[in-house]
Amino acid sequence: MKKTVNINLNGIGFTLDEDAYDVLEEYLNSINAHFKNKEGGAEIIKDIEARIAELFQQLTAAGKQVLDVADVNNVKEQLGKPSDFDEEEPIHEEEFTRSFKRLYRDPMDRIIGGVCSGLGAYFHVDPVWVRILFVIATLSGVSPLVYLILWIIMPPARTASDRLEMRGEPVNISNIEKVIREEFNGIRDRVDDLADKTRKKFSKKKP
Repeated sequence: MKKTVNINLNGIGFTLDEDAYDVLEEYLNSINAHFKNKEGGAEIIKDIEARIAELFQQLTAAGKQVLDVADVNNVKEQLGKPSDFDEEEPIHEEEFTRSFKRLYRDPMDRIIGGVCSGLGAYFHVDPVWVRILFVIATLSGVSPLVYLILWIIMPPARTASDRLEMRGEPVNISNIEKVIREEFNGIRDRVDDLADKTRKKFSKKKP
């Protein structure tokens, strides 16, 4: 008879046997040690934990009540270890496999609701062309309700895992880190751009 441990991961409760808990704790500790002092580390750790919780939920939804070592090791295999990505190596086309792809709205690149940017990411098309098609369709008599319906039924891509699924890329530690860094760089660029515009505005007002 094995002891079980109840844990809370990303706000969701799970039950693991004692051995599985030890393996998971060691894995999470290695992730924290790897990312805690890096830029965006807290967000990367949060998104990795959210992805682990999603994978655990899939198991519990299938009827698994107590997660074991095999379940935790399977999650580790899907996500990879931080040490696996310390040295970046070129990805060969035959080694690159697509993960599950899902249709999301992209709130990080939106004009109205992020529908067009989400469709662009899903079909690997520049969102500009999708927006142009929507404008042409509307001028041709297609109801704007089509856009509103898509806005309602397409969930927003809130987490790094969502954004990777939206693009059909593998949801692993390396790609989660890449998405978070892209978002941080995007925010930094917008702040720098706003600061430049503000400086130019005030410099013009000087006598």
